[in-house]
Amino acid sequence: MRQSAIAIQLFHDSRKRLPSLYNGSFDYNGSTISYLKKYWGEHHFHLWQTALLSHLEQSTLYDRLNTKLAACSASNQLNVKIELSVFICPSTNYYTRYRRVQQYAPNVVIGIAARSDYEAIGGIYVASERIGKMLSNIKVDQGVWALPQHVIGRSVDHDESYRAPKQTRFSEVLDGLSNTIVIGEMAGRPDIYIRGKLDSVYGSANRPIIHSNWAISGHYGSILLDKNPRINQTNDNGLYSFHVSGANVAFADGSVRLLADSTGSEVLHAMATKARLA
Repeated sequence: MRQSAIAIQLFHDSRKRLPSLYNGSFDYNGSTISYLKKYWGEHHFHLWQTALLSHLEQSTLYDRLNTKLAACSASNQLNVKIELSVFICPSTNYYTRYRRVQQYAPNVVIGIAARSDYEAIGGIYVASERIGKMLSNIKVDQGVWALPQHVIGRSVDHDESYRAPKQTRFSEVLDGLSNTIVIGEMAGRPDIYIRGKLDSVYGSANRPIIHSNWAISGHYGSILLDKNPRINQTNDNGLYSFHVSGANVAFADGSVRLLADSTGSEVLHAMATKARLA
């Protein structure tokens, strides 16, 4: 996690922004996609970890990936299935090695990718309930990663349209870089764990987790923490690890800390958002 945190710093130093959650520019179904425009596009882009590979001594792998094709394309499959130890916590003993990347409308598997225990933390889902797959500033207390903004939405047919997301600069993190989480452990995904026990093996879950790989993008909602976040309660929208007393998080200043299980939800809420204290 420390390596990824430093890689984010290096990326920001060179680009003056954080990496995108949706990287690449490619043709899909006769259209050129250069940013996330429709809901179905969430499951085709190259993820933020891919953008960091050159800063993680993985330049050869980065060069083999074709960002002019969708991350889930057949020609990228061999490379996105490579398991990278830098994205796996050694304390995660049992897990499903790969996850199927599944789009909606139509609901089909479009690729397979190697998993990751570390997720970008998008912020806090502050609405009392989740309605469809719509996200907006009303429902999300935003973290350091750019939230895709809906223009219109019809959650029934998944035809939501987005504005081009503006990627975050560290200068916009008003709470201070040392107070704001950029990456957190959500270990064990795509299997679901609750309070130290395996609740559902991947493939049989009633609430499938969309994120959990390092290569192919997914729904922003799966990297949000629940409204009243707690540590080591569940890896389904919560910070979660297989450590005895807490979970590791990386802050935007590059530091990594173990947050105790007893950390209060209000404290976590402040840490997971970029302007909670300002």
